[in-house]
Amino acid sequence: MSQKGEKYARRMERRVDKLEQDVSAITTEQTTQGVRISAVEDDLAVYRAAVSARELKQAAAEIKAAKERRTARAAERERKARRRNKVLAFIALALFVAVCVVMVAKAYSEEPAAEPATPEASAAPAAILPAELLFTAAAEEEYMEDPQEAEKIEEALLAQGYFSLAVPMPYEWQDYMRTYCEEYGCPYPLALAVAQTESNFDMDAVGASGEVGIMQLNPGPGSSYHAEIQAATGLDPTTASGNIAGGCYKLGLYLAKYGSVEKAAMAYNMGEGGARSAWDSGITSTDYSKAVKEAMETWECTVNAWGGV
Repeated sequence: MSQKGEKYARRMERRVDKLEQDVSAITTEQTTQGVRISAVEDDLAVYRAAVSARELKQAAAEIKAAKERRTARAAERERKARRRNKVLAFIALALFVAVCVVMVAKAYSEEPAAEPATPEASAAPAAILPAELLFTAAAEEEYMEDPQEAEKIEEALLAQGYFSLAVPMPYEWQDYMRTYCEEYGCPYPLALAVAQTESNFDMDAVGASGEVGIMQLNPGPGSSYHAEIQAATGLDPTTASGNIAGGCYKLGLYLAKYGSVEKAAMAYNMGEGGARSAWDSGITSTDYSKAVKEAMETWECTVNAWGGV
């Protein structure tokens, strides 16, 4: 081969090598580009999946909010309906009351007035009032002339011995004791003696076993004794009148039953069971019964017994 042919061959080989290198480079570049494209496509797929998830979540939230809005609107409509029904019911009730008032007023207005039987009857409207509500002119004049009648009555009773300044009780309480002593057969000096011995006339006194009031009435188990006294007298033993009435009732009962002031005092102080046990043991007197008897004798000399009561 000539020298020119050899040079040409070498140039061609170099060109082929160059082309092969270019092809190889191109192939490598294409491969790299393919990897890049694939990565971008993967990233795009992930992005699209994320976007889809967010969209689904947002859509679910929107659906839930829409349901809540519908529920709230339904509840509001129900509340409005209830309020409307209440208003209608109130209006209906008001109309009913108004109609009733109108009918009653109409009935009264249409009722014929009673004609007087005589001219004298029409001139004396006071005659239709109950007789016990009418005051005669003389009675009214007598009442107006003496406004201090109550004080005068107290003074007269004090002068006659019904009330006494020596008894440390208000006149009202003295009247209670007088009244209930007479009612239950208890001598007034005996009731005074027991009141003095038991409490020294102190309505606020309370005994060791719960005894209360001037006459120191024992309530008993479950207030059974008080209930018995209240049933007999009709009065509450914890009030002044009821306490005095209960004491006079018990004393009168024991005095009639046992016939002796000291035995009656023992039964009052110890209870009937305790008194009987003492009597069975030969004890017919105690310090309490002696104190009551002595006080009774003193009160007999101090106050007017008013016929032995």
